This record gives sequence, C-alpha cells and structure tokens, in this order.
Amino acid sequence: MLKPDLSHSAQRTWERTDETLLWQQFREGQEAAFQGLVQHFYRELHFYGGRFTRDSDLLKDCLQDLFLDLWTYRHKIVQTPYIRPYLYKSLRRKIHREVMRHSAVVNEDYIPFDDVSSDEITAEQALIHTELSEYQTARLNALLAQLSDRQREAIHLKFYAELSNEEIADILVVNKQSVANLLHRGLTRLRESWPSLLSLLAGWLLHESFTK
Repeated sequence: MLKPDLSHSAQRTWERTDETLLWQQFREGQEAAFQGLVQHFYRELHFYGGRFTRDSDLLKDCLQDLFLDLWTYRHKIVQTPYIRPYLYKSLRRKIHREVMRHSAVVNEDYIPFDDVSSDEITAEQALIHTELSEYQTARLNALLAQLSDRQREAIHLKFYAELSNEEIADILVVNKQSVANLLHRGLTRLRESWPSLLSLLAGWLLHESFTK
C-alpha cells in the first residue's frame, strides 16, 4: 500500500486547507487521499526522524507503522487542523519507543536530536529555505551542533516544519514559554557566534518574536 514517490516532481505544494481536506477524505476511507498524505508528508517526516536515529531500517519501519496505523484506525481518528504536529508527535513517540528497545542508555524522557551531517540535506535547505555558500553552510552546521538537542529540535520544528510555538510545545511535552526560551537561547547563541548571520538569513530567522 505504501509506495511514496520521493522525487522532487512528485512533491506537491499543499496549503493547510488542502491538508485538512485530504485528512477528512482519508478518514472517510478514500485510499487516494491516504496515498496523497503519504506522499505529501513522507519526506519531511523521514528527515525529522533521521535526527533521532541513524538506523535507516528502524526509521523506515517506524514510518511504515505510522502510516499503517493511520489507515487501520482511520475511523477512530478525529478531524483536526493540526495534522503536521499530530504526525510529528506520533513518529517521535514511535522512534523513541523503538530506540529504547534497542539501547540500554536512552533515558525514558529524553532522546538525542542529532545535527545535520555534511552528506545529507544542508542546514539552510532544511531549516531556513535560503541559499548559503558551501563554507557558510558548513559553518552554520557546526554552530547548530553546539546547541543543545532541545534547542536544535525546536529550531527544526519552527523553521523547517513551520509549526507554531503551541504546536511545538505539544510535541516536546513542554509549555509554550519553554519553547520560546529554547528558540531565544538557541538563536541568540547563533547570533553571538556569527553576528553577520542575521543579514545572511534575511533577518527573519533571528527575529526575537517567537510568541506565535
């Protein structure tokens, strides 16, 4: 059933209203809508999940289980406009559970959020959708690696997944103010380490208003 097309040509740009419509049709049992959800979200969920584990088989299994569970229990799933945070949170839980099963050193309430490695999608494409030189990209990746796992994950969810602070708080199981603090501290650290980063990223990345 799950045959996601990961090519660029297959990636369609959906407004959130379109996502909500797909979600409604999927819950009604329309398989075409379900396949649309898979193709629409698979790439970004795979990238997010890859920050928690380098085990590609484990990650693929978690994604497969996530979508199969959605289809199996579609009649019990409520209609919601918060589809993206719902999927992110569900995948995060599945990966956490599987990583804990395979490792005795993982804390029950904590799972590391890895940085972006050089052979994967670059930091600016993943987090801020802008263009930097190879040197600037490497420097940004190095700075991101110095942040805490929570700060990196909050930045990822804010600027790559484009979630609100309230949605991020639900995924991380913290309050909204904690998310604002994570973003402020992480982005302030980036700005202090690289003052000219503000102009390179067109200003909005390091804006201190994270109350949305």
